[in-house]
Order: sequence, then C-alpha cells, then structure tokens
Amino acid sequence: MSESKKSLGHSDFSNVSQDMPQDMPQDMPQDMPSDWLTHFQAKLNSQAQAECFKTRNKIIGIYSNLRLRCFGRSQKKQAIPTLLIPPLAVHDAGITDLTTGNSLVSTLIESGVKNLHAVEWNRLTPDSAEQSFDTCLSDLNIAIDDLGGRVNLVGLCVGGLFALLLAARFPTKIARLVLAGTPVDMEAQLSTLSLHARKLANARHTSLPLDMGAAEQWLTPLAVSAGIERAGLDILQRDLGSFARADLAALSAFEAWAERKYDLSASYMRDLLTRIGAANELARGQFIVLGRRIDLKNIHAPIFVLAGERDEIAPPRQVFAVLNLVGTAQARQRRRLVPAHHLSLFAGRHVLQREWRTIAGWLQSCIPLALGA
Repeated sequence: MSESKKSLGHSDFSNVSQDMPQDMPQDMPQDMPSDWLTHFQAKLNSQAQAECFKTRNKIIGIYSNLRLRCFGRSQKKQAIPTLLIPPLAVHDAGITDLTTGNSLVSTLIESGVKNLHAVEWNRLTPDSAEQSFDTCLSDLNIAIDDLGGRVNLVGLCVGGLFALLLAARFPTKIARLVLAGTPVDMEAQLSTLSLHARKLANARHTSLPLDMGAAEQWLTPLAVSAGIERAGLDILQRDLGSFARADLAALSAFEAWAERKYDLSASYMRDLLTRIGAANELARGQFIVLGRRIDLKNIHAPIFVLAGERDEIAPPRQVFAVLNLVGTAQARQRRRLVPAHHLSLFAGRHVLQREWRTIAGWLQSCIPLALGA
C-alpha cells in the first residue's frame, strides 16, 4: 500500500501541525502546547465520570454542578427523603461507599433509612458551567424541590457547609440536619485547614489562580496521597496486621479512591479558603450567598453533630461551635465525639457500626421537628 493511501494513526498526528492552514486564528494562547491536537484528542477520548458508588443506584437528576442519585425506590409519600452531601473537595464521593463494612451509604440503608439520595459532584471540565457556592447551592435547592421540597440533610466535611447554608437560606425545606466533621468556626481551634487558609490569604506573593486549576495544589489538607497502606487501614479502622481478603479489599478500594482527584474552580476555592477559611465569614454571620447574608440563627431544625478527637482537618471545637451559632433549641441538639481521624468519620468501620447506626435511628425517630413543621 502506498504511503498516500495509509490511514492516519495516532502517531501520524505529530506532523499535522506543520500543515496547519495559514489562516488559523491569531489570538490563540501563546502557551498552547505544541502537541495541541493530541491534547485535544485526549479531551475528546477521556473517560466519562467514573462510577464512584458501589451500592446499586440510579441517576434521577442531572444539574449543572451535580448529579442526584437514588438508592432503592423513591418513596416520597412514605418517608422524608434523606440527602447525603459529600465534600466538594479534592476527591469524589466514593469515600461514602467504598466497600462492604466501609460504606456509609449501605450502613444508612441497612439501618432503615428510607428514601436515601446522594449528591455526586460533577467533574470540572473546560466547558463546565460556572462552579461557585451560589451555583452549587442553586442546584441543591432545585434538587430538594425535585425530591418533594423537604429533606433531611447529611453533610460531610465541607459538604456540611452546603447543608448549613441551605438550612439557613431555606429553613422550611430542612427537616433534620446532620453534620460530620464540618469545620464551622475557624477561630475556635487551629487546624491544618484553617492554618493553610490563613497562609494563603496572608502570602504576598501567592494568589489563587484566576482559572481552573488542580484542587490538590490549593486544598492540600483535604488531599489524600495514594499508597499509604498504614494510613488507609487506620482510617478504615481495619486490622493493620491482617491479610484477610476483606481488609485487603478495603485498602484497595481506599487507594483507588485516593487516586481519583478533581479540579475545582478558582471562584469556589477562593470563597472556601479566604472567606470561610481565613476570614471566618460563616461563623461571623458575614457570608453572603444567593443574594442574602447567611444567619445561622435561622436554623431551627433538629441537629446532630459528629466530630473526631483526632480530626486534623475539622477539630472538635471548630465542629461543635455550630451548636452555639444555630437557632435550634438545645433540647433538639445532639453531639457525639469519637476517637477517630477525619476520614474515619465517613468510612471508619467502627464509627459506621456505632455512631452512624445511632444517627440513622435519630433520623427516623419521632423527635420534634423544626418550628413551623
């Protein structure tokens, strides 16, 4: 076969740039990589968003910044939906559903929580819709309306910040509120996250990017390095000396999750690190979202707060400070402190079997609801 009749393979694209039309746009970025066509092909051929949930589910809503997943049959008329909000951080929602024995999703279902739903944050791409606190909260608000207009919220880490903002901005839509490892008052106790945020805010020669960048670079305390077996087993509360299949499978699932990393928008990262992390605007009542200043005293829903004694991201005093900031009566407040690290609050085997089964029972109990319920 002659060279002129050969079909182009991947290796043949390296010479295409030499034959580019001379009328190509002159305003192309100067830092465009020389292998721009290969880069473009990689974007086109990139894999779809990885399936991070192991428990059987179905997507019932796709929004600009998130997907809404339903576990089991939707039972709007039989039970108030429970909406799980994972962190919008470096890694995906897979930490909530790693494997047997280390799955918050399956623990809640097995404990009798009906009508369970979970948020899966969309991956950020160059052509994604704007990602900010405003747009994410707007999507969450619409998702709540699609679930019937009233839900129990379960927020994990910075996912709990979204739960708090929703409960304060739309108080009549929230029946019960659960916060796990959610840092609220950054001045109540020093942490790796608040210290990192202050350093970024005070550094004269360091600024957050103006466009999309790697979240791991800016949210260092929230990133997990893959391959640290001892840390993984400790977080999952597995036997450090075990070679049992279940322990090895849990570690493998954790490492696979740690390798999946997200990019986040500069707008979202700036607000999280400078306004909430460094300036402490949420605890001070100065944070503005969806056109209004957020006052946590507007929250009157029953609230359950879970914190870890060894949590380096959201230490106990940062987490429990929310109980003095919300308007919920003390009789409808619950708190639990456990000897665990940050990620163990969502994926630790012992925490799931004890504390989260208690929380599941609390979500289903006949406690007094929010004022006006």
